[in-house]
Amino acid sequence: MAQGKEWNTEERETIIQSLRPFLEAGFSRNRACESIGLTPSTLSNWVKADDALGMKLQGMENTLNILALANIASAIQTEAENEDPRKEMSRWYAERRMKQEFSTRTESTGADGKDLPTPIVNIKRNDV
Repeated sequence: MAQGKEWNTEERETIIQSLRPFLEAGFSRNRACESIGLTPSTLSNWVKADDALGMKLQGMENTLNILALANIASAIQTEAENEDPRKEMSRWYAERRMKQEFSTRTESTGADGKDLPTPIVNIKRNDV
């Protein structure tokens, strides 16, 4: 759609549903938008104007975490039933995950204007 034109409600809902598989697979919002050809700033503007949309997208983003925690809980149950020595490690991981002690993944797109650090050693190639 051309710049400056408004999306109607049906089009917006179709676009949001197109983002679902990407967000549920762990893509960032920017990467998901790029995958379907939507400008990330358009989605950002929609979220700013609609808190419910932001919560809906966050729910999609958390799907992967919910599945992971369900798998961990299942593993803890199985390990406890079988007296597996790994059960304490699984329980420890789950407790840390629930407390959000793990750092969240960040995505570097190089669009922040920062230059890459200069290399410590410059290797020169001698052409023969």
